[in-house]
Amino acid sequence: MTTERIALIGAGAAGSAIILALHQAGYPIIGVASRRLDSAKQCAERVECPLATTDAAKVSVNADIIFIATPDDQITTACQAIADQGVIRPGQLFIHLSGARTSDALAAAQRKGAETLSLHPIQALADPVKGASLLKNTYFCLEGTAAAVTKAMPLINSLSGKTLVIPATKKAQYHAALCMASNYLITLESVAVSLLEQIGVDRMAGMQALLPLIQGSVENLAHSGLPNALTGPISRGDAETIAHHIDSLRDIPQEYQSLYRILGKETIQLALDKGGLSAEAAEQIKVLLTPLPPDECLIT
Repeated sequence: MTTERIALIGAGAAGSAIILALHQAGYPIIGVASRRLDSAKQCAERVECPLATTDAAKVSVNADIIFIATPDDQITTACQAIADQGVIRPGQLFIHLSGARTSDALAAAQRKGAETLSLHPIQALADPVKGASLLKNTYFCLEGTAAAVTKAMPLINSLSGKTLVIPATKKAQYHAALCMASNYLITLESVAVSLLEQIGVDRMAGMQALLPLIQGSVENLAHSGLPNALTGPISRGDAETIAHHIDSLRDIPQEYQSLYRILGKETIQLALDKGGLSAEAAEQIKVLLTPLPPDECLIT
């Protein structure tokens, strides 16, 4: 069992999940603080922690590693409040879990001699117990001081995790990529369900019908990687089918048409990289996916 003592500030789903996983890995959790005392107590009971409170400084004073898992816009304020209490000491490691904010959000702790790190689990953590199990073998994105990254590696190793280490200047682009992969996937499926709804398919039935297709695509991606997981008409060079698609989408919202064309053009390059699309077919499909100029659209 490790002797490094962990405290948590912010007992939401993500923070509760990560300290439960670390508790299961053998780390002692010595304090949980949250704005709501009942949340702190519930989290503390789960990790056999003796201290649950609303006082962030109280749980930080004796901890070696402090996780600040508040909402993003409260990280800096929470850290500053702890620093103002005079309980931060050199050698401590302050970590926040935000995917969007850099370790600069913890500057108040760094000024007091602590190491600071943003550690973002690349995982959807909606429930503490399920989330703790999902954290095992997952990827974590690290950004912070070199010493902080080194200190955090045993935490990640205890979860059999893997790491991506990025500079602070690239954190926003990193988070944009994750939003596209996760959040916008849901948006894309919502658009697909809406298209089915417009032809008379019940919305719930449409979603249920698409789920096996989505799951199969994800499994293909996991098994074959990029670009080999790509399937569909562009991958086959089927320009005729793409032409029928575009013709059928004339009466849907312009935003949906634009989305189809943009994604289609990106798919052309992916299909070329895969090797199943000829240059001639790629050019045909590219022309089909390029909207006519407004003046030409008016010609009848």
